Amino acid sequence: MAPNVCLTYFYDNSKLFMGIDVLFFLQTTRKQKITKTFTVDVSSPVENGVFDAAAYAKYLIDHIKVEGATGNLGNAIAVEENDSVVTVVSNTKFSGKYLKYLTKKYLKKNQLRDWIRFVSTKTNTYKLSFYQVTPEDDEEDEE
Repeated sequence: MAPNVCLTYFYDNSKLFMGIDVLFFLQTTRKQKITKTFTVDVSSPVENGVFDAAAYAKYLIDHIKVEGATGNLGNAIAVEENDSVVTVVSNTKFSGKYLKYLTKKYLKKNQLRDWIRFVSTKTNTYKLSFYQVTPEDDEEDEE
């Protein structure tokens, strides 16, 4: 099999020269499909009855953008909800920051943003937890 030939152009003193490079190791690199799985544990807010995991999964399905359009998930992204875990499986470009953005937007819409936060526990694993609230002691001034 003959080696692949590639034409290259050199610019030197504003003159155009054409040369030939022989490429022995020319291989076409195919972009492999990268599958990322993000899990969001929503168990503590669900146990307290202030959070609905099914509504959260539906919100993600309705608001995730694929190629600049919402509601265009197709085979690119799958959102699954099991009891207290919401799983997002992506075959396209999708980041944890975008998932965090959408989650914070959902919490703000449902007026839960002041009570619940989105925390990363491991790589691509997140958890919704309540803020740590310390009870304030009412100090009465004794006269």
